[in-house]
Amino acid sequence: MPTAGENKLTLNHIFDSSSKRHYLNGHLVVLHCHHFASLSTQLAMDAGETGELVDSSEETFYEILVDYFKANNISTKEARIDLACQYFAMVGLGTINVKSSTEAGGEVELPTSHVDSGWIKKWGKYEEPVNFIGAGYLNALFSAAFDKPVHTFKASEKQSIVMGAETSIFNVASR
Repeated sequence: MPTAGENKLTLNHIFDSSSKRHYLNGHLVVLHCHHFASLSTQLAMDAGETGELVDSSEETFYEILVDYFKANNISTKEARIDLACQYFAMVGLGTINVKSSTEAGGEVELPTSHVDSGWIKKWGKYEEPVNFIGAGYLNALFSAAFDKPVHTFKASEKQSIVMGAETSIFNVASR
C-alpha cells in the first residue's frame, strides 16, 4: 500500500470572511473540530440516525474525492488511496492506514481518530464504536479509488479507540 506523501495533495483553501466559511477546492468544509464531530455523533445516536450520519459523510466525501481525482487526472488506485488518506488528515479527522484494498473491500486502520478522541474528552470511553463519520469516509474512499458509484462499499468498525483499543480497525466490504 502507498504511504502518505508519495503523492502531493494540493488544496486551494479559501476563507470567506463575510460568511466565516472555509472552502477547499471549491467545497465547503469544517476544519478540525473533534468536539463538533463527537457532538454530532452523539446527537445522531440519540435520534437513532447513525445510518444517516454514515450516508451523509459518504456522499459528501465521495463528491470531494471524485472531483479532486478528475480535476488532477489521478487514475491509479494507489495514488487515489494515498491522496484520500492525506485529505482525511488535512481536514482534521485523523490518520488512515489502508492495510489492504481490492474491488471486494479491504482493511483499514485508524491510528488516530479525532471523533474518538473528542468523544473520550467529552464523555470518556464507550462500549461500542462511534466513528460513523469515519465509516462514511472509508466507504467514499473505496468507491472513489475503484471508480465505483457512491454506496458501493460498507465499512464496519471491528476495533475502536473509543472502546479502549490502541487503534481503530475497519473492515470494508462491497455491498
